[in-house]
Amino acid sequence: MKRMSLSALAVAFALCAAMPLRAQVVQPSEGFRFGLGVGATMPLGDYASLDKTGLNLLGVFETPFSNSPLYLRLDGLYSSTAHDGTNGSTGILGANASVLYHFSAPNAQARPYILGGLGIYNVDPGADSQTKLGYAFGGGVTFGVGGLNAFAEARWTSVQTSGSSTTFVPLTVGLMFGY
Repeated sequence: MKRMSLSALAVAFALCAAMPLRAQVVQPSEGFRFGLGVGATMPLGDYASLDKTGLNLLGVFETPFSNSPLYLRLDGLYSSTAHDGTNGSTGILGANASVLYHFSAPNAQARPYILGGLGIYNVDPGADSQTKLGYAFGGGVTFGVGGLNAFAEARWTSVQTSGSSTTFVPLTVGLMFGY
């Protein structure tokens, strides 16, 4: 009987002292972060018949929804592409609000994500500037580079301009701060 009590006590102690599983541990809430990026803008559709690949600059701000892999992401984009065959360029200035979903834990080495959202964009092909609604869907990954955090992403973006849509894919790499 005494041996049974000691065995039960040992099992109870082992269960209490066991490390909790990862899913049982409440992950600390992450704070906000911001980032800056640069990359190529690839025009698609009618826009591609008028302009060549250009440059984009991206500024991002993101904050998590409490204890969730979902984030609110606000970003600003500036893009410039040169006309194909004629002088001039198209400038796009936009702001976008997206929901971002991370596929891995906050402390993972590489964190793939998808995002989608709505924004407002000013498209200026040099003659007839328009400010219209647009939407963007894409994905990317954040990862560690030395002591820094970087990201690489691609987004399909469509702005509902008069007559047709201005559609393009910004391919962007950059650094994130606030991890």
